[in-house]
Amino acid sequence: MPTPFIPRLRLAALVAFVFGLAAARAQPAGAQDHALPSAAAKQVELGEQWFRAACAECHAIGGLSNADFRLKWSGRSAFELIESIRSTMPESAPGSLTQGTYIAVVAYLMRTNGMPVGTTALPADSAGLATVRLSFTPASSTLRR
Repeated sequence: MPTPFIPRLRLAALVAFVFGLAAARAQPAGAQDHALPSAAAKQVELGEQWFRAACAECHAIGGLSNADFRLKWSGRSAFELIESIRSTMPESAPGSLTQGTYIAVVAYLMRTNGMPVGTTALPADSAGLATVRLSFTPASSTLRR
């Protein structure tokens, strides 16, 4: 008597799953991490593009990466920095960019000031942004989230 179609399909799916697991384990650890940029890296890249397009006319690239910036913003939240930029920039039309654009620009500024880029992007909501503290140490200039 022939074997029904459904059990064969289940067996084929199980075999494919097992071989898929074996192939995934055969890759070196972190191999997939390098293939695709993290959401945070994409956000920083977008922030750099927007900085060059909307901010570089008045602010030199890297001009906001200095001890004065770190001293002013250390210990404060990402939300405070975003709100400060949103309410004053661009100078000709404050608040004219999207919230996502302001967040991306801040992610870029965080990176240019020596903060590591994580795997998750900055949150889009004010409550989440308020929990991200800008923390600079003299030796390492890092961000603690």
